[in-house]
Amino acid sequence: MCCKCCGETQRKSWVFGIGSVFTLLGILLVVLWPNLADKLVENGLKLEPGTDTYDSWLEAPIPIYLSFYMFNWTNPEEIRNPNVKPHFNEMGPYVFLEKHKKENFTFYDNATVAYYERRTWFFDAEKSNGELTDMITAAHAITATVADEMRHKPKFVKKIINFMLNHEGGTLYTTKPVHEWIFDGYQDDLTDFLNLFNTSAIEIPYTRFGWLADRNGSLEYDGLFTIHTGTDNIANVGRLTHWNAKNETGFYKLPCGIVNGTTGDLFPPKMNTHEEITIFATDACRFMNLRPQGNLEVHGLTATRWVGTEETLDSGENYPNQQCFCDPRLEECPKTGVVECKACRDKAPIYSSFPHFYLADPHYLNAVSGLQPDKEQHEFVMAVEPTIGVPLQVHGRIQINMMIEPDDDYDIYRGVPKVLMPMFWFDQYAELSSELASTAKLAINLSDYGTYFGIACIVFGGLFLVTGIVLTITKRWVRRPVEDEDMLTN
Repeated sequence: MCCKCCGETQRKSWVFGIGSVFTLLGILLVVLWPNLADKLVENGLKLEPGTDTYDSWLEAPIPIYLSFYMFNWTNPEEIRNPNVKPHFNEMGPYVFLEKHKKENFTFYDNATVAYYERRTWFFDAEKSNGELTDMITAAHAITATVADEMRHKPKFVKKIINFMLNHEGGTLYTTKPVHEWIFDGYQDDLTDFLNLFNTSAIEIPYTRFGWLADRNGSLEYDGLFTIHTGTDNIANVGRLTHWNAKNETGFYKLPCGIVNGTTGDLFPPKMNTHEEITIFATDACRFMNLRPQGNLEVHGLTATRWVGTEETLDSGENYPNQQCFCDPRLEECPKTGVVECKACRDKAPIYSSFPHFYLADPHYLNAVSGLQPDKEQHEFVMAVEPTIGVPLQVHGRIQINMMIEPDDDYDIYRGVPKVLMPMFWFDQYAELSSELASTAKLAINLSDYGTYFGIACIVFGGLFLVTGIVLTITKRWVRRPVEDEDMLTN
């Protein structure tokens, strides 16, 4: 367009028109964009086909690592010496790459989805400190399970059990390679006998014992989960409603036995950073409350750290509201920092804690030697960006322990002390990649980007309007011929 050919009216139309359009556009963006941007982000966070959340939920887009630290019992022959504590050397880590994939899922009209999750592990020798053939000595789990299950039976029954343990493979401890302790399981004479014996009095639901035997690659081992999709209310996304089609676990009295929290891979946006979050741990068949404690920066994003505290694994000793986690059939409840998992773990005398009895009652740490709890290495941490609810870094750290205690009716346990034996601990670790962090930043800042652009439009449009007003006041829209002649003669 040739402005020299435009008249005053045309020039005014262009200047005031462009100024008005950009100013109006800017005002609309500043006023309407924040809500629109929030709606766009929320739609992307809903768990439904076609969203980024759905794709990352279906198959984890980042590497997840499961590190095992095995406790090697170095002095089992001195267990009856009152002057010598059981000593343990920590071995590992033995690191496995963990793959998650949701399968057999069904979406329901009530904004929930039910699914199974197949988890597969692959040994990573480069990240590990040790070989899967390393030999580990630990308490014999099957013997401990049988002795504990039959502890309160009549004397004549226990005499039969004692004879069986003495002649059919019962033992205080055993030494096996790491790969058999973890996934492969080991052949055990007592297990073989009990399966052959086939009695309902002592149920052994496996043919080989391993802490995660029959779990690698299994579709149904972790159970059937039902969670909210957030399509009706984004604040509910990821919230667990049922486990194995029930809203109660059946392992603890209510309210401790309720299925509650999230599975740890989905959180709602706009999280309250002053409140606890709840995750459901299938390995313990219970929920765990984590408390907000400080921040963590990952790839330029700031996350709130939710951590395990002295309350998380308390069974009512210090926090009465958690008394229902203690089985009333127990002679005594575990001290703080340790929770009983018998019902959940095939009736084995299994107890969970944080690694190295971190935050647990000193009684447990003082009963053994070789353990050194450390906040940096043993804290359970889930760092989540609260604006859109994306986990930035996770360290899910739990220790598995086994109780052995004296019983004069069993030769194997006669004269031994009552002690909680650490067996192993694991760290499930994941961190958001830099690429996904960039995507998260865009979602977090989308509202601000639109607002800033709107302000820029207002400024740009305002310049045009101010220019037009000044030109109107000074009457200089069109240069007069007289002015041109004066300029030539001067």
